[in-house]
Amino acid sequence: MPDENNRSAFSSMLPEPVASEDTAKILRKKRKKVRAQNVSKLFTSIKAIAYVLIFASLLYLAVIQLKYLFFSTSYFEIKQVKTAGLKHLEENEVLKLANIPPSTKIFALDTEKTKQNLLKHPRIQNAEVQLEGLYNVKLQITEREPVIYAKNGIAFYEIAPDGIIISTEGMGEKDLPIITGLDLKNAQQGDSLNGNDDFYMAMSWVNFLGQEILKNISELNFSNTQNPYIILLTGEKIYPRDMNDFKIRFNFLRALLDKLKANNVDTFYLDMRAPDIVVRPKISKS
Repeated sequence: MPDENNRSAFSSMLPEPVASEDTAKILRKKRKKVRAQNVSKLFTSIKAIAYVLIFASLLYLAVIQLKYLFFSTSYFEIKQVKTAGLKHLEENEVLKLANIPPSTKIFALDTEKTKQNLLKHPRIQNAEVQLEGLYNVKLQITEREPVIYAKNGIAFYEIAPDGIIISTEGMGEKDLPIITGLDLKNAQQGDSLNGNDDFYMAMSWVNFLGQEILKNISELNFSNTQNPYIILLTGEKIYPRDMNDFKIRFNFLRALLDKLKANNVDTFYLDMRAPDIVVRPKISKS
């Protein structure tokens, strides 16, 4: 036991072991390397943040410049609005209908709204708003054409094939079939007659007879759709059985009228509703 205590006491009196010089160098290198790595990571983070800030600044400047270019300069303004397809309408009238404000930017043009503005006019059947290049707009117009006159009092209403009243100010100057007897008491320009059964009947006759026969007719009257009558350009009043029979026997009717005139028969009306045409001459006042 005394020997063990002596050894322990002796060992405690010995100096602590000191790290060698090589080991100290290695530790210093490791510490420098760690510091260098930390500095590098910090620099990388700072560089990334700087890039983000620079990119954000450039993006902001770009947005400001684009906003100025698009909204504060005349670069994208519409330079010209032109029309195409006009037959009866004046260009100034169409441009006014389109209602494209001055200085409108090409990207701000509402083409659908412009189209609807144009379609409000009863003569315009279809409209297309087309962009030509960066600065020009073309309004492609398809106009309605009248196919009949519907007589209302002393006025001649121009009616399109789809039943739209194009005009209420006609004077009968156009070479169109004249339809009388339709109820147009409250009808106005732009109204549609598509729901009018008498108009449907009149158009059936017009479409079925064709131009070769219509050019000989002054008036078709549908005040009574069950018994319509026709007035020829030569003044004779005709009561047809139906449109098909009238078309089939029209040439015979003309030959008969020529024969009556040759015999100096002044005809009041002819009734084709019977198998044989009935001629009613005018009664002489003498």
